[in-house]
Amino acid sequence: MPRISEAARLRRADVAGSEFVEALARGLEIISAFGREQKQLSLSDVARATKLPKASVRRMLHTLMSLGYAATDGRVFRLTPRVLTLASDYLGSNKVSTVVQPTCQRIAAETGRSCFVAVLEGHDIVVIAHGLPDHPMDLSPGIGLRLPAFCTAAGRAILSTLDETALDAWLAALEPLPVTRFTPTTPEAIRKTIDDARERGYGATEQDAKLGDCALAVPLKRYDGRTIAALNVTSSIHDPQTDKRLALLRAAAKDLEPQLF
Repeated sequence: MPRISEAARLRRADVAGSEFVEALARGLEIISAFGREQKQLSLSDVARATKLPKASVRRMLHTLMSLGYAATDGRVFRLTPRVLTLASDYLGSNKVSTVVQPTCQRIAAETGRSCFVAVLEGHDIVVIAHGLPDHPMDLSPGIGLRLPAFCTAAGRAILSTLDETALDAWLAALEPLPVTRFTPTTPEAIRKTIDDARERGYGATEQDAKLGDCALAVPLKRYDGRTIAALNVTSSIHDPQTDKRLALLRAAAKDLEPQLF
């Protein structure tokens, strides 16, 4: 097997024991290289994005194509719709997604705004349920979307529930990049947004993640009080419905708590 990259070696070293399967990790890295901004990639593009040897990338792509997860026109590669079955299997087996999807659709219908539930994964949030006004469908375009946690209301809502040790470690490893001119990027400014969310009991943004957009989010807690996600609704600058929408989110979170395991 070709020499792995330093980043891959360090990642593998963090995994205890000898059960780590490097080939599987490489295959998942290659799938993750494709996204909204990189829908089609050449072999060199994938190798550059994953920092893996071209020979390994070639074999992995061939395997993905053989299994129906990727396709090529001979020059560039792309993922196929079959990849959606991986997300579908997760959403179907995940209790949180199943329970909160109707709530997202209801809040979206009541507010006329996008509503989603997201979980924290590393330094991102990942949308696992999403309701859009007039689009009551189980698998909406936002599901699977990844966003930086530090500049989103949902991310701040979840981070505000971490203990100090966990939050300090999370912030120490963060490498924030500005999304808009309003995005806080200094450690002090980012910490303040999280402390504010902790004090208020909800996360909020005002053009931090997208110009013209604001958002509110409350932590979603399990029956035992542990935060597992955040319920988020989008808004706009100087929205007169802010208090009403916050009350709606809080009531929904309370209703969901005994159903989440």
